[in-house]
Amino acid sequence: MTTAQGKRGFGWPLLVIAAGALLVGCSSTGSNEPTTPASSSPSSPSPDAAAACSDAAELKSSVQSLTEVEPLQDGLNALEAASADTKAALDTAIASATAELQPAVEQVKTDFSAVQTAMSGLTTDTLQAKAPEIVTSLRALSTALGSLGATLSEECPES
Repeated sequence: MTTAQGKRGFGWPLLVIAAGALLVGCSSTGSNEPTTPASSSPSSPSPDAAAACSDAAELKSSVQSLTEVEPLQDGLNALEAASADTKAALDTAIASATAELQPAVEQVKTDFSAVQTAMSGLTTDTLQAKAPEIVTSLRALSTALGSLGATLSEECPES
């Protein structure tokens, strides 16, 4: 008998929810009020989230450019310029990252630090000797870039 009462008690809340959903779904199209406010739409990020997505997308673009540099072919100036651009984009992305974007941005930061370490003391005279270490660190950064791209696709569909 307790089981039948439990089933009956469970059915009423479902019936009320279904009736409420039916009433909302059947609202007249001639109404002056929107059925759902634009600000509550899950597909449109808040201004802070939109800024974080934009900053992370800029970071992705900057890191992509850096990982495409070939130190021996493109030279020291190209490597340093791409590194400076990435550093600036990384600082901005870190400052605005939402909780969802932060792990991917932090991984980029970690791998970018390895690139900076590989580039420390770099001159035109040491470029050839340091190139293998730089290329290895750029490959690791490229992996972090893939993770950032996946996170952006998931968290920032407009990006």
